[in-house]
Amino acid sequence: MSDSNSIEEIYISSAKKLRAGFPKFVIFLGLAYLVWLIGTTFFIPLGRGAFIGAVEASRIDSLILLGAVLALLFASFVEMKNVADACAGLVTSYIGHESEIEEVRLKKVKRTFNITGYILPTTVSYLIFNNLIEQINPMLNTIIPIVIAIWVVIASILLALVLGSELEEAAKVFVERLKRIRKK
Repeated sequence: MSDSNSIEEIYISSAKKLRAGFPKFVIFLGLAYLVWLIGTTFFIPLGRGAFIGAVEASRIDSLILLGAVLALLFASFVEMKNVADACAGLVTSYIGHESEIEEVRLKKVKRTFNITGYILPTTVSYLIFNNLIEQINPMLNTIIPIVIAIWVVIASILLALVLGSELEEAAKVFVERLKRIRKK
């Protein structure tokens, strides 16, 4: 693997990733919520009172529903990583001032976008499972939103620092170019 990539390569691969990943992310996350909503509203209540052997049908429905929702949420996390990497590549290529971008710089921006991007599927996961979490321990329903809020603040600060440093570097190069043009 080389230490740098051309801006054009990064831009093209990021645009392809974004076009392929974003619709999948939205569909997986939306389907997870829809499956949970339909399952808890219709199928689980319909299965109450009916038994398959010694097991109530609503418990089997709950397990099937839980498996489907977890699979869809996992798929949305995978796609969010692709979307975050694509957004990081696009931002880096737009801000980039040279013909090549160092791999370390790109990884730093990608890591920050990943940390920020995982907030949405985590929040939707919490919204889906908050009733279950409340049944396990009501205190968790207080702690988890606080942890998510702290995560949002930390991710926002990281994003501001990384984008700020990238913009500052691009601004310095721009000012140097203007000074060279002025001297001519």
